[in-house]
Amino acid sequence: MDTRTFLLSAGIFIMPLFSSAQTMLWPVAGEAAGEKIICKPQDFIDDELNYSDLFISGSEGDYIICPTDGTITALSVIYRQSLTYQIGSGMKPDLTLDENIAAADLGKGTSRRYYTGAVSIRLQDGNKIHLTGLAGKFKFKTGQKLSAGDTLGVIGYSYKSIKTPSITISLSDKAGQGMDPMTPFGLKSTFIKAGELTRDNPMSVEKSREDLEILKKAYCALYPSLDQKMSKEEFVAYMDSLKMSVTAPISPDIDFRMLLRQFLSKFPDSHSYLYPDPLTEKIENVWTPGEFLMFCDDTVRVLISAIGMPQNDGKVVESINGIPAKDYAKRAEVFVSNHDGKITSTAEETNVLLGRYGMLMNPDAKKGSVHELVFSDGSVSSVPFAEHPGFMQNDMFLRINRWYHINVMKDEDDVFETRQLNDSTSYLAIRTFDMPDAQVEQIIDFLVTCKTSNLIVDMRNNSGGSGDVLMRLLACLTDAPMDRQKGGYGRVKIQGKVPILDYSMNYSSKIDMFPEYDDRGDGYYYSVDTVETCSTIAPCAGAHYDGRVYVLTNGHSFSAATLFPAVLVRNRRGVSVGRETGSGYHYMTAYKFADIRLPNSLQTIRIPLVQLVFDSTVCNRLPEERGLLPDYPLPLTYNEVTGGPDGKTDVMLDYALSLIADGHYLSKDDPFAESGSGKGLPSNKAILLIVFSVLVVIAASVGAYYGSRMRRSGK
Repeated sequence: MDTRTFLLSAGIFIMPLFSSAQTMLWPVAGEAAGEKIICKPQDFIDDELNYSDLFISGSEGDYIICPTDGTITALSVIYRQSLTYQIGSGMKPDLTLDENIAAADLGKGTSRRYYTGAVSIRLQDGNKIHLTGLAGKFKFKTGQKLSAGDTLGVIGYSYKSIKTPSITISLSDKAGQGMDPMTPFGLKSTFIKAGELTRDNPMSVEKSREDLEILKKAYCALYPSLDQKMSKEEFVAYMDSLKMSVTAPISPDIDFRMLLRQFLSKFPDSHSYLYPDPLTEKIENVWTPGEFLMFCDDTVRVLISAIGMPQNDGKVVESINGIPAKDYAKRAEVFVSNHDGKITSTAEETNVLLGRYGMLMNPDAKKGSVHELVFSDGSVSSVPFAEHPGFMQNDMFLRINRWYHINVMKDEDDVFETRQLNDSTSYLAIRTFDMPDAQVEQIIDFLVTCKTSNLIVDMRNNSGGSGDVLMRLLACLTDAPMDRQKGGYGRVKIQGKVPILDYSMNYSSKIDMFPEYDDRGDGYYYSVDTVETCSTIAPCAGAHYDGRVYVLTNGHSFSAATLFPAVLVRNRRGVSVGRETGSGYHYMTAYKFADIRLPNSLQTIRIPLVQLVFDSTVCNRLPEERGLLPDYPLPLTYNEVTGGPDGKTDVMLDYALSLIADGHYLSKDDPFAESGSGKGLPSNKAILLIVFSVLVVIAASVGAYYGSRMRRSGK
């Protein structure tokens, strides 16, 4: 499958030095360490500054070897358009490097001569080494173990501005941040860390307003889904009012971030993100309440009481400082913006642990502040605030925490789980779609050998992952093409050089943006209308499960975990059970992201750049601005979040089993039979499928390295 994944790189902010004392093998076989280096960090290639890569030249036919022991975590074919921008696609493990390179199509404006293989290798200490410029008749797969000295391929062409054969080496730490590529080879390093960041605290009115003005211009210029949320005039008026609300100096790490949270809640997006404050290690002089509250079933309860505070664990709260408890709890919704459109399930599930917002919901609290709590039994308690109240975990907290992390990975290898629940039902939990080929193959083997008539697929709390993995698994669940999704496309607002990207940490205003997109008057569009990209999900010839499919979803089923059930439901190949997904059904804004750092506060917001429409059909079953609504909804209840009477019951899974036992599956009438279509182009029907790979691919594999190595700190 030719899944397109766009990989970002920049070295604007250089990261910590390589911590390992080991000396790696020089990657060009037969050459001494340091031989034929053509560009080191802080050198220029033409007029481009190279921040953290090591470029090494060679001759046609030179073998490239693995510098150290490790495990392959990512493989791709890339075309490097500049030192800060590159385009790529995944590799098929059954094809050689040369065959994958020949099969790749990275769009107009690219030169096939500079298509090249790239590999990321995780070392024993968790750091990674990344090599590009590979070719040859060699096959690899993610998850494959390598030893120092193993052949990785022959030398190719790593960059269009280097006209001779070359490879590129770079390193990253566990967080995906760039590292020194020279010291591990015993070389004197030219790698330089960025200087320490500084800012005013408090920040003046003028500087606060300047940052908000930059944010306004960035969203107007970059965010393609703005017009779905409000008109440009309404947006400008809102941002101007937000600016004018700053009338006195404010703290950049608390007060200004509150303004940014308020902004994001106005435009919720499952792929937007406010990065952690880059300078704050411990918040001082901030007072939080001495009770940790929970909110569920429209009821506020005290989950845990702080040590030394009045002990009210488990009590139902009627009011807080005279405010009805339910109204108090609703205030927390402003702090949950990681969902699309009018989706409600994400905030509902997040705010079960209401206490996490105790500080944010009481920004004016100080020494001596109290919560006057009135309980349902008529009793009253005055609970003081503290700077750092200590909470001891009780049984109820452990129960809720268990529910909150259901189907969440425990470690890097814990990406899926399979088991047989009873004679008629099997269970497949997919915790992420970012997984090595070897684990994808294990899931496919499970589907091939699964003989039960029902399959429950658990997508709860799955944040997405690789579009290629998504396609491969969907192909095993159908014996006929799945192609009912209609009118999809990808659209961006910008093309060429964009001045506002002067504030971007991962793009340059000097490069041409989105040259592969076509100008159609109202934006720039990109269409991939092929079987491989999912306008049609073709069945897998060698692997097929033909039983009933029930997919569990919740408000934290994002990206690929939204699209997986969406494809099945739209094509009447399965049903969804649980709650609305956190990402939108019709479209998402994702795929590529600009990390805009505001110069005075130093706060960074990730702005998605591509609007991707999966299906333009709007009907009662698929209302606008919503996620995928479940066929069989399960309202969130206190019983579910506390694990039932025994504290260990998976209520949603039990509900799915009861549906199976009662014979409930597809509705008698097709809810899409008379569906009309909303606005859309009859081009790519599902480029949106690709987008879901980016969050995890950028965050956890090659994309993670190239997309985050430039960030200063704090992710």
